[in-house]
Amino acid sequence: MTNQANNISLNVQRHQDTLVLNMKPSGHPSRQDFKKLSQMMDTAVYAIPSANIALLVDLSELKSVSARSAWNELLHGLRIGSEFNRIAIVGHNHWHNFLIRATSWLISSNLKVFQQKDQAADWVLAA
Repeated sequence: MTNQANNISLNVQRHQDTLVLNMKPSGHPSRQDFKKLSQMMDTAVYAIPSANIALLVDLSELKSVSARSAWNELLHGLRIGSEFNRIAIVGHNHWHNFLIRATSWLISSNLKVFQQKDQAADWVLAA
């Protein structure tokens, strides 16, 4: 039996004139994990001046999310999504991808789902 970590990592880095936020949830993150993530994203987006902001989300190790956490993240996405020039989501789960595509028009017109992380990173940085 393996012990799967339940967390969300957020890495912020600058690539030329683009601020890139790399987010990776794994396991079964809690509502508190997502609340802390939202606060960290707000801090990065609004406190670090940048002409272009991109988000790369890697869902490859995400096992499940509560309905309430998903709803809260959707609301946060609606509030902050317009700040991002590009949002790339990496995922292999067909349900995740379906839900993301179905709600992408609410969050950002420049949101794409990828199967490979390197393709997603290349697209985000091409902005």
